[in-house]
Amino acid sequence: MSPQSKYYPLFEYLQQQPDTVPLELSFAEVEAKLGRPLPPTALSTRAWWANSRSAQARSWQEADWLVDDVDFEQKIVVFRPARISYRVTPIRKFKGWTGQQIKTLREFAGWSQQELADRLAVRQQTISDWEVGNHVARRSMSKLLQMIAEEIGFPYQANSPDPD
Repeated sequence: MSPQSKYYPLFEYLQQQPDTVPLELSFAEVEAKLGRPLPPTALSTRAWWANSRSAQARSWQEADWLVDDVDFEQKIVVFRPARISYRVTPIRKFKGWTGQQIKTLREFAGWSQQELADRLAVRQQTISDWEVGNHVARRSMSKLLQMIAEEIGFPYQANSPDPD
C-alpha cells in the first residue's frame, strides 16, 4: 500500500490491530482514521465495501483484514482478520424416502408406477429408478410423497426428522 494513497491511514491503523477477533468500526471512526469523509457510495452501497481490487479494499486486504459485514442502519463496518476463514457446511438432516418406502406407499394405495408418477408429475421411469435404488427422491419430491402418505393414511416413519 502506497503511503500516498488516501486510504493509507486506514491500512496503517488496521495493520496495528491485534488479529485475534473481528474489529467493529463506525463509519465515523473510519472517517476519523482517514482524516476525510467517506464518499456517499460508502454510506449506502455494499459494493464500496467489497473485498475487491479497489483502492479502498486494498487498504484493508494488504493489512490482512477483510470486510465481514456492513450495517448501513447503524453505520458500522466489521472487519475480520483474513486468516480467519468461514466455511459454510449445510447440515442435511432430512434423508428422504427410500426406494422400498416409495414402493410400499404405492402398493398401499393400490397404484401402478404410472399412477404415482402422474400424481407427482414425473415420468414412470423416475418412480422405477427410485424403487430400485438407481436414484433418490429429492427433498421437494419427498415432501410431496409425505403429503400423499398423510392424505391416504399410509403409516410411515421418516428416516430422520425434518429440520423445517
